[in-house]
Amino acid sequence: MARSEVTTRPAVAGNASQAARRQRIVDAALELLQDRPYDQIQIRDVAERAGDALGTLYRYFPSKEQLFAHVLVEWSRRFEPGRRRGPAPETDADRLVAVLRAAARAFERHPNFFQLIALLEVISDPDVAEPFHEYSGAFSTALSDALHDVDPSDVVVISTMSSALIGTLLRSWWLGRISMRSVYDQLDRSVALMFHGVG
Repeated sequence: MARSEVTTRPAVAGNASQAARRQRIVDAALELLQDRPYDQIQIRDVAERAGDALGTLYRYFPSKEQLFAHVLVEWSRRFEPGRRRGPAPETDADRLVAVLRAAARAFERHPNFFQLIALLEVISDPDVAEPFHEYSGAFSTALSDALHDVDPSDVVVISTMSSALIGTLLRSWWLGRISMRSVYDQLDRSVALMFHGVG
C-alpha cells in the first residue's frame, strides 16, 4: 500500500524548465477540455498536444483526475468573476449578482468545465481534493469580496447560500432541466430576496 501511494504522488517541478513543462501540460489539457467533454479526452491526447512523452506527463500528474483538477484551477484564474462592463455596481446585492452572473456566463461558454466539477468534487484523492478546494476557495473569496456593507458575521452565510444556489441552478441547466435564461432570472430574484425579503 505504501509503495502504491508513493508511485501515485505527483513530481514537484524543481526548476524553471520543469515548471514550464508542467504548465504546458496543463495548458494542453485545458485547450482539449474547451473542445470536448472530459470523458472523451485520453491522457495520450494531452501528451501529444503538449509535445511531451506520456511518461513525462504521468510523472507530473499520475492520474487523469489529478491533471484536470489543476486544469480547473488554471481555468478559473483566467477570468475574474467580478469584472463587468459599464459602471461598477454600487450595492452588495448588485456586486453579488455581478459575480454570480459572471460565473454562470463562464460555464455557459464552457459547459465541459461544469461536468468536470461534478466529477472531481466526489474524489477523495488528496492530490485531487487540494486543487479542487483551491478552486472552491477562490470562488468563495470572490463572493465574500462582493459584500462590503453587510454585517461581517453574515458574509459567510450569504456566500455559502450563494455558492449553493448557483451550484444547484447550474446543475439543473447542465442536465437540461432549465434554460440559462432561467438561471440568470433565479439568481437575480434570489439575491433580491436575500437582501430585501419578500415584497
